[in-house]
Amino acid sequence: MRKILKILFFLVILAVVGYQFKDDIRTKILPTINGVITGLIIKNTPCENPIAYTLGAFDTKFGISKSYFLSALAEAEAIWEKPFGKELFTYKEDDQKGGMLKINLVYDYRQEATSKLASLGIVVKDNRASYDMLKSKYEASKAEYAKEKTAFEARAAIFNQKQEAYSKEVDFWNKKGGAPKAEYDRIEQERLELKAESDALQIIQKRLNEMVDEINAMVVVLNRLVSTLNLSVDKYNTTVESRGESFEEGVYVEDGASREIDVYEFSSRDKLVRVLAHELGHALDIEHVEDPKAIMYKLNQGNNKTLTDADLSALNAKCGE
Repeated sequence: MRKILKILFFLVILAVVGYQFKDDIRTKILPTINGVITGLIIKNTPCENPIAYTLGAFDTKFGISKSYFLSALAEAEAIWEKPFGKELFTYKEDDQKGGMLKINLVYDYRQEATSKLASLGIVVKDNRASYDMLKSKYEASKAEYAKEKTAFEARAAIFNQKQEAYSKEVDFWNKKGGAPKAEYDRIEQERLELKAESDALQIIQKRLNEMVDEINAMVVVLNRLVSTLNLSVDKYNTTVESRGESFEEGVYVEDGASREIDVYEFSSRDKLVRVLAHELGHALDIEHVEDPKAIMYKLNQGNNKTLTDADLSALNAKCGE
């Protein structure tokens, strides 16, 4: 604190001494001083004053209420505040003055993948057994998809040939002014058969698309498990549509005076609380620690909802007296 006061005193003296150059002070020096002071205040606020936060974007596709989300946030706050014995965060409904920490619930391919697997009855935990189970399902589904796709493409090729021959025959008789009744009845029967085959192919195509979605969901979760469990395997590739390489359940972003937490994915309330607690730790300016069980470990692979010694040490180093 004394160091900060000395810096501020120096800046004030600098401003007084340079008064005769008031134009330069107004246009060049004062903005710099203001930036330094703002940086000093922001840097020390997390420990000296509670960080005020509010809800930003809240996607209802997660199927949870705001009260549910806020209660999870309150639980995440308590993980830091209870052992420290001090209020570190405070919730505000409105960001009237601006500059508050905004917490966003963002639904994208990550939660979509988790929800998709849940709808298939596939419950994935952050352990090797779940990874091996999901990998087995993925390989079986991919093989089944390849087999059905090959059969579909062969059937579709035959359909296209018949469709082309039918179109040529219809065009032939139209140029002649119409077909005899017997020919007309035969061509009409062909049309009905082609229509039935087209409907059947559309059903198969829909099922193939569903299989692609299921496989892609498995890929997203498998890649997360590869990172979470720190496995020495190559990343899995999606089928047809790329879903991206990275997977983060949540992220803390600070850009000047703007600070936000984006939450993308959680498979349970406990996971949601841990993700929120981890990102709130970053809001306290705490970096990752090496303890795999810690809240502030780089991967969300633990099950505890309490600070480890590594977390407490990082908190005390940042916010201790």
